[in-house]
Amino acid sequence: MKHINSSLISLKCVLFLFFGGMGCLFPFLPLHMTLKGLSVEEAKIISIVAPCIALIGPAIAAPLADKLAGGPEGNKRSKTGRYLRVMIAVCFILAAIFYWLLAAVPTIVRSPPSVTFTCDPNGGTIFQERCGVEKTCYNWNSDNRGSLFVTNCRFTCESSMELTSDVTTIYPDQDTSVASDEYDENDYNENDIIVEDDESSAKSQTTDEVVPHPHLCYTDANGFVVCEVFTKYSKPIDLNVNLFPSKTGNAEEDEDTICTYPIGSDFHCRIAPEVESNLTKSTNSCHPIVKCNVYEPYRSKNMLKVSECGYNNISFWLYLFIRSFADIFPATAVALLAAAIIIATRETSTGRGDVGKQLACGALGFAILAPIIGAINHPIVSLIIFSVLMVLAALIILFDSKMPLSPPEWWWHTQCGLLAYPMSSVRKYGFEIAGLAVVLTMLGVFWSAMDSYLPWRVADLSGSPLLVGLTITAGALPAVPFLIFAEKIVDYCGHTNLLITAFTFYIIHYTSLAVIENAWLLLICEAFEIFSLHLMWTTAILYLRHLVPRRFTVCGQALPIITHFCIGRFIGALIGGIAYSESHEQFMQVHKWFAVAAAIIATIYFLSYHFYLKPKCAAPLAQPPRPAPATVNGANTNGSYTPLRVYHNGRAKKGQFRY
Repeated sequence: MKHINSSLISLKCVLFLFFGGMGCLFPFLPLHMTLKGLSVEEAKIISIVAPCIALIGPAIAAPLADKLAGGPEGNKRSKTGRYLRVMIAVCFILAAIFYWLLAAVPTIVRSPPSVTFTCDPNGGTIFQERCGVEKTCYNWNSDNRGSLFVTNCRFTCESSMELTSDVTTIYPDQDTSVASDEYDENDYNENDIIVEDDESSAKSQTTDEVVPHPHLCYTDANGFVVCEVFTKYSKPIDLNVNLFPSKTGNAEEDEDTICTYPIGSDFHCRIAPEVESNLTKSTNSCHPIVKCNVYEPYRSKNMLKVSECGYNNISFWLYLFIRSFADIFPATAVALLAAAIIIATRETSTGRGDVGKQLACGALGFAILAPIIGAINHPIVSLIIFSVLMVLAALIILFDSKMPLSPPEWWWHTQCGLLAYPMSSVRKYGFEIAGLAVVLTMLGVFWSAMDSYLPWRVADLSGSPLLVGLTITAGALPAVPFLIFAEKIVDYCGHTNLLITAFTFYIIHYTSLAVIENAWLLLICEAFEIFSLHLMWTTAILYLRHLVPRRFTVCGQALPIITHFCIGRFIGALIGGIAYSESHEQFMQVHKWFAVAAAIIATIYFLSYHFYLKPKCAAPLAQPPRPAPATVNGANTNGSYTPLRVYHNGRAKKGQFRY
């Protein structure tokens, strides 16, 4: 049985608690935003902005930690690694505090008033139910245009101005008979065509019958007259118009319970003569109009959003500010912990330092606790467990002074492979580090575009929060054995090949998401994160361990966090949010295009590496040992001692920085 390094046990516990706490909270934040009453568009904005702010943490903490290490000579504070332990503990505590503040954000209680739309050749009007405490009507700025989405347009009589109670209407390509109860008894029947004489009847039998449809016309911002035609096959029509304030004001002064907003932009509806004849033949007092339902009137793109009762703009801004600021601390903690693992495991002369075994403990905590929180399905319980785990991790890392976190020794990056003076690999490997940053950013885009909104996809497929937690387990638990042997896997496969593999699995992942309609099948897809997330991140840690000089250890480990989990997450959330709209076809299209993009990038990466970079940058064949530098020879007074070749020999994979 191999000797167990007891000094690393506490570090393993810290990683288990920290990533276990992350599993308690992060997978369920999209659902928490929904519980707070935030709209889909508002939640998208938060998911996009938060990673942009989060990168501030590692960008500031990483150079500070490297500076506190004290350089090659070190100092009392740095030799014990206390500076790093305190910084990590502070991140844990602040994360627990700021995520608790999310619970204090007032829940938005929306009470959307009923609204409907009518128009005739003389103009159009929006009718909206009064709501709120003061029962006032919104004071529109008539100079401002906005989008007004209408659907289910039909001809009817102005016998009553009853409001449509449904806020969300059916899709136009569905069977319109579902909404037949929304029609007035005086609605125009397209099958009932007025025939005045035998001649016109005979003519109608010899020519194609033209069924009249509502025409909605207005003048756009450029001064052109635009006419939209609504049929039963039409999607919701986007009318770019302006509204005038209601003629009615306060409910105490006016008993009318309806707000009436006239539509500007020279708006009018065309009504065919035969439609008017059909509507007035039974009722002479009928005034023909076109009546439509307003499609999702209080979505963020609809101009009526600002007139919604119960809409609390303050809650959105509070949630955005707190969440963005709170995300700084986990991002910083992950970068510092990655550096702590590199420092604590101390890379050996063969290049192995048990990095993967430490990360396996973190993945285990991530896999175990996420489904438990999903089964409990209570946001307060999630926050409590998250806070407890963060505090326990902070206490362990603060009081365990034996944790080997002293600054890294200044070896390995030598000029000739011998234990000599350090060299600057930043200049030597600068382009390689920049290339790796670009690759990690692209991988972050692919990861974030689906991971940021995965709980919504589970909910769309009628899945439960437990299933959301199980999706984390499906990717993290099988990754544990891979992480235990991660360094051997990286040695055998090579860093670049594993990164290319990550892109390849995204092809399969996105293609599967586009066609899966059963929520439980998502578990199979999430198992691909073994290679596209867990092993990928470990590969990045090990790669940067070689490329970055020891004096920049924390900065090197902050690079994957900034590129993949911040910049990539921002771009991915921005593009991936396009998939989550009213159109199921749009969801499929976005995911198919992501699959195509992953295939193109993987192919280009594979060809450019194996046919250009690898032959050009491969390490030279093994050569006879060079004579030791004079500075080293002078230190060997017995004349017989040859310094150990601590750098990796020959063409062994660990001897090649450029994998």
